[in-house]
Amino acid sequence: MSRQIIAPLARYNLKLTVHYSWLLSAALLVAIPIFIEPVLMDRLQVAKLGELLFSLLGLIVYPHLGLLEDGGIQEVLYAKRVRHLPLFLFRWLLTALYIFLAAAALFTWIHGHGADFELWPMVGGAAITALMIGSAGLTATLLAGNLSAGYIAGFAWYLLDFTTKGKLTGPFYLFGLLNEPWDNGKWLLAGLSLTLALFCAFWLPRRRLD
Repeated sequence: MSRQIIAPLARYNLKLTVHYSWLLSAALLVAIPIFIEPVLMDRLQVAKLGELLFSLLGLIVYPHLGLLEDGGIQEVLYAKRVRHLPLFLFRWLLTALYIFLAAAALFTWIHGHGADFELWPMVGGAAITALMIGSAGLTATLLAGNLSAGYIAGFAWYLLDFTTKGKLTGPFYLFGLLNEPWDNGKWLLAGLSLTLALFCAFWLPRRRLD
C-alpha cells in the first residue's frame, strides 16, 4: 500500500476514532485530582482508584467502535481499498494507546505528589482492566448492533466481579490489583482483550453482509 493511501487513511480513521467519548473521559481524568489527596494515599487506595474508577474509561471510549462502519459514504469508499481487519485493529490499538497514556499521566501525577505505590504495575494493571471492560463492551455492541448493549455488557462484568470478588470469573477477575501489587491474571485479561478485538475485526465484514 502506498504512502499516498496510508497517510489520509490514517488521518481519516483517527478522526473517526477520536469520538466525543474521549472528551468525556478526559473530563473524568481532569476531575479526579480535585477529589483526592495523593500524599494520604497508600497502595490499596490507589488500586481502588485505578480498578474501580479509572477502569470505566474503557467502557466510555470503546463500545462506539463497533458501530463506526454503519455510516458515511467515505467509509464505504475506503473499505473498497483496504480490508476491514487492519482498519479495525488500528482503531482498537489507537484507543488502547490513549488508555495507557491516560493511565500513565494520572498515576504519575499521583505518585509524584506523594502517594505510596509502585508506579508501573499500577499503570499497566489499571489500563488492562479498562481495556478488558471496554473490549467486552465493544464486542457486545458489534454483536447486538446497539450501543446500549455494549455499555450494559461491560458494566455487567464490572458489577459481577465487584460483588462476587472474582468467585465466578476466577483467573479473569478484573480487580486483581486490590489484592496484590501485580496480578499475573492481568496477562490473561490482556490476551482476552486482544482475542476479542481480533474476533470483532473478523466478524465486522460478516455483519455488514447481513
